[in-house]
Amino acid sequence: MDFFDRQERARKKTGILVLFFGLAVVGIIVVLDLLFSVILDIPWHDPELILWVAGGVVVLVTGGSLVKMVELSQGGRVVATMLGGELVHQHSVDPAERRLINVVEEMSIASGVPVPEIYLLPDPAINAFAAGHGPGDTAIGITRGAMERLSRDELQGVIAHEFSHILHGDMKLNIRLMGLLNGILCIAILGGILLRITFYMPSNGGGSSSDRKGGGGLVLALLGAGLALYLVGWIGVFFGNLIKSAVSRQREFLADASAVQYTRNPQGIAGALWKIGKFSGRLTSPRAQEASHMYFGNGMGDSIFDLFATHPPIPERVKAIAPNFDPSSVDTTPPPRTTQKPPPPKRPSAAGVFARPDGPPVGFAAALLAGLPEFSRTAAREMHSATALVFSLLLDDNEDHRAKQLEGLAIEEPVRVEMLKFFERRQEIEGPGRIALIDLAIPTLRYLSNEQYQAFRKNVRHLIESDEQINLFEFVLQKILLRHLDLYFSKNTGAKVKYRSIIPLLPDIETLLSALAVVGHPDQEGRQAAFADGVRELLFKPSSYSMNLGEQCEIATIDSALDRLAEAAPDVKRTVLKACAQAAASDGVIAPHEYEVLRAIADALDCPVPPLPLPPDEPKP
Repeated sequence: MDFFDRQERARKKTGILVLFFGLAVVGIIVVLDLLFSVILDIPWHDPELILWVAGGVVVLVTGGSLVKMVELSQGGRVVATMLGGELVHQHSVDPAERRLINVVEEMSIASGVPVPEIYLLPDPAINAFAAGHGPGDTAIGITRGAMERLSRDELQGVIAHEFSHILHGDMKLNIRLMGLLNGILCIAILGGILLRITFYMPSNGGGSSSDRKGGGGLVLALLGAGLALYLVGWIGVFFGNLIKSAVSRQREFLADASAVQYTRNPQGIAGALWKIGKFSGRLTSPRAQEASHMYFGNGMGDSIFDLFATHPPIPERVKAIAPNFDPSSVDTTPPPRTTQKPPPPKRPSAAGVFARPDGPPVGFAAALLAGLPEFSRTAAREMHSATALVFSLLLDDNEDHRAKQLEGLAIEEPVRVEMLKFFERRQEIEGPGRIALIDLAIPTLRYLSNEQYQAFRKNVRHLIESDEQINLFEFVLQKILLRHLDLYFSKNTGAKVKYRSIIPLLPDIETLLSALAVVGHPDQEGRQAAFADGVRELLFKPSSYSMNLGEQCEIATIDSALDRLAEAAPDVKRTVLKACAQAAASDGVIAPHEYEVLRAIADALDCPVPPLPLPPDEPKP
């Protein structure tokens, strides 16, 4: 399944969403204009009436949408807490929560995205959702019923489904949909406020007869306006639900299919869907309706009209992924409250650098996590230990260089001691395990205060730059770690699309291809061949472009190039990454160090890539 094609579809659906939203607003203006013309006894086509109605609706809807979007700009945690979710801490010792954390971590490593925050909703129903603006700003919400009633395979299928929404740009569309529809809802809310005001207003109190008559007229006017706004507002909500249904239904089939690709276990997600049908997926939160299009299963109960359903019928979803599914094979008893270990994994195949692997990547991720030393996994889940762990991975093997790093490091003594202790053992976590640890540490480091993070960031930059040269691991770490944390602490929702053509980005692409050629080949001939292969993938003549081995390969220049390429449209990013992969594979092999650089480049372009599977004869990290 093409990652960028899914992103492009999500982007186009955003345009359709805005179009439908605009039509709904126009419809509301027309209906209100007709109602107020009757209430005020003014011709419906009176220019002043049309201006006041249209202006008022636009201001109210725009204001309501902007307020909600500002609230949602803080990330998926806002949606999770709005629905009553409580954060599941990574050091939880509850067996069911530990099993949930393990499944989410495995899926995170398998997909190449940082571990999201996990929120537990108190509902006994079986349901889940993912919310956020992108892979680095995500919250996974899951009900207590799902955590306690689903088997490990079923839970893994649900989480894989939600990760599909993360990877394919569905979450950003969902957030925008919530923001826009809140503007329409504001009309109904204002109508309700006016109705309550008229309920408490005296209509025949003291004063002259003319005053009483004027007061009564004001009450009637407010009552009429309140009723009109309330009714029309709910008409807008009616059309809002139609928009939700149109946007979300087909995506659920695609997310189910992606979940099967990840887990290679259609029975797991099919069993979870069957249990939702048998028990319930309906959420009890009073604000559940606002996020109804985000859930794994229908969270609002069955709709009278199929037209309003945000999810396809469960039997259709099950048949699409597991046509031979047998409900009698599903164990409906809650799993034991012990941390179940994953089944022995099979090694996935590396079929394409930027395609989803065709083997069971979750199994590889489970093996990778299981191969990490216990001290490193524990450290990645505790805030101060996580900072010491990151620092230890950046210390130089050269004693003189390391002394220079330590000299300018501004950290407290306990962190320094722990860092040096981790440094002595870091040879135990060579290979892909180091980047996996970074993915595990990112949610922990989000607990830093803004002041603590700025100090942490300054220390990371010092450790990288103090020896005046940046190695491959340092480059990968700073692109993955600092990028995601910077987005989190700055509340940035990601780069906006600025470039829809590859032409203005050609100098930046030359920079990346030159860097990859240098990384992958020690000899000039090999570098030239790799660079030419990358240019050829762009459908340009290699002779038209020359490789630059000077300033163009410096880290600052590469960073600048990646920042510009992050503003490209999905189809442009696809072309760029194919060219980079071709340059790396010029000699027929993508070496581990080349693959890690490709991962960093892909991550900077919002295309998460899973770790490289180890060769069969190479020991686990």
